Amino acid sequence: MPSWGIHLKLAKQINNKLKLNIDLFTFGNLIPDVDDDSIYTRKYAHYYTGIRFNKCPNELEIDLKQFLNDYKDKFDNPMIVGYYCHILTDEFYNEYIYTNKWIQDENKNIIGIKCNDGNIIDISKNFRESLKYKHEDLEKYGRYIYNSENLYVPKDTDIILKNSDILIDKFYSKKNIEHRINYLNNGGFKEFNKLSDDDNDNKYKYLLFNQKELDNLFDKCYLYVIQKLKEEGIFNEE
Repeated sequence: MPSWGIHLKLAKQINNKLKLNIDLFTFGNLIPDVDDDSIYTRKYAHYYTGIRFNKCPNELEIDLKQFLNDYKDKFDNPMIVGYYCHILTDEFYNEYIYTNKWIQDENKNIIGIKCNDGNIIDISKNFRESLKYKHEDLEKYGRYIYNSENLYVPKDTDIILKNSDILIDKFYSKKNIEHRINYLNNGGFKEFNKLSDDDNDNKYKYLLFNQKELDNLFDKCYLYVIQKLKEEGIFNEE
């Protein structure tokens, strides 16, 4: 759900501590956002397995327990650690948005969204419209990160291909991996992050958030992911 700019910045900061293979770890941080022709959907790759978010029943939560059941014995591979970081990040942002931006009625139906100017958007007749608003803000923030930070994108296709079989059902094909590396390195990702008219001079116009809130949210997410890695014995602070 957070944009790739957010995931890549998080990968960079976390790997400053973990010191893992940068291509495997960074690619892992992008794994769940699968291409359309993958044998897994994004929903399945993110472990949205039907569990309802307890504070907001119209939304699904990520099944971290199932992910750990599938991959905990594979945390010696940087790609899997990166994969875990991605879904932890999505889970963190989901919970914040569901509990701070969504408005529910007495029956827990989502009926509105809080904007950063105090206004409320009525989505009672079109709940799925809510996804558009959260994605737009986080994509703008991702563009802000891309254009203000020196992000690393994975480049070593060979090492990623050699390690891709570790994924359940080998759901990333050679074609998927080569397409993604090409997109990240040969103009596609740069074009996606090109500043729009609204973003000129870094005056990013957000709807749900403001710049300070997004910066603070990222910092809190970083601490949350680090804590989860400690709990699984992946990171032990000296």
